[in-house]
Amino acid sequence: MTLPSLATKIQNRQYQVAYRKAYSILNQALKAANEDGVISSLKGGGYVVEGYGKGKGLVGKNFVALANYFSGVTTCFEGDSTSCWDCNGESALSPAQCKLNYAFMDASGIQYFLYNPDEWPIIVDVNGFSKPNSFGRDRYVMYFTNSFKRGYYDEDIDVIIPWADITQKHRWCPSGDCPYTSRLFGVNDPKKVILNYD
Repeated sequence: MTLPSLATKIQNRQYQVAYRKAYSILNQALKAANEDGVISSLKGGGYVVEGYGKGKGLVGKNFVALANYFSGVTTCFEGDSTSCWDCNGESALSPAQCKLNYAFMDASGIQYFLYNPDEWPIIVDVNGFSKPNSFGRDRYVMYFTNSFKRGYYDEDIDVIIPWADITQKHRWCPSGDCPYTSRLFGVNDPKKVILNYD
């Protein structure tokens, strides 16, 4: 095995370990927030508080609530995410749009970014501001859902799960190689995984 391929293999293993940690922490936070009654139902699509497109969606409200369940958290909820997220990396948004969205960073440096307060994607960067800040490498896409239905914007939110693997170039995977689910569970289909986040 050549040294570059060995280094890549080691790096991917580090990303996998950090990704599993972030997944577990997010779901533990969601479970605690649900027990405290601070997670809003996404009935009717999860968009409306003051109207879709006004940045007041229930997805955003749930994301902000989650930050309270992290220790040593830095929050960026006031229209400038740059202290918590690198908008020059991949986010499926322009840097100008990215800057306006919600983000927070935990004490270990893992970053959590909400694509839009009215929409589902949560992007996790497992090594913070360090490069490459690329989907499928150190950045992974997840969404709020129900553990039984596992659709987008399910009414009763009790879990956050990863997007299915993307193997062709896509807005959520410009490289065409993003092992979102298999890097966590060893399978590609989120509906076939056994959820365990305790």
